[in-house]
Order: sequence, then C-alpha cells, then structure tokens
Amino acid sequence: MTSEDLIQANSIKKEMRELELFIYSAEKVWKGKVTKRTSKYIFKTLSYGAFDEAEYHMDTRMKDKVLNVLREHLKSLKIQLQNL
Repeated sequence: MTSEDLIQANSIKKEMRELELFIYSAEKVWKGKVTKRTSKYIFKTLSYGAFDEAEYHMDTRMKDKVLNVLREHLKSLKIQLQNL
C-alpha cells in the first residue's frame, strides 16, 4: 500500500465512521430535517453571518428514504476501501 492509498483509506474510514454514527442515531428517532445552505442540503446547520437557516421537516417515510441513500453510500465506501 502506497502513502497515497493509506491517506485515501484513512479518509474513507473517517467518512464511514461519521455515516455509521449518524445512521445509528437517526434510526432511533421518528423525524428529521434537511437544511438548505446555498446549494447544499444538509440535515442540520446553525445560522452564521449572512446565512439564515432554511428547513424541510421530514416525516418518518422520507427520513427512512434519506437513510437508505446514506446506507448505500456507506456500502460503496466499504467496497472502495476493500479495493485499495
């Protein structure tokens, strides 16, 4: 494994850990929210400077769909890590 592969593997492992922790926590609640900041949609942000908070409140069905997308991304990261 080269130095670049090790850096990439560490980055993938960090992202996987963040996703695993988020999915674990999000599965335990009934509702969630997606927040739009400029052109990105994220689950939660704090208003800062000139940026106000914008929210989309999800019901349980929508939250589960978003979590399924995150689970698929986690699977692809695991495959990517195995291929290094």
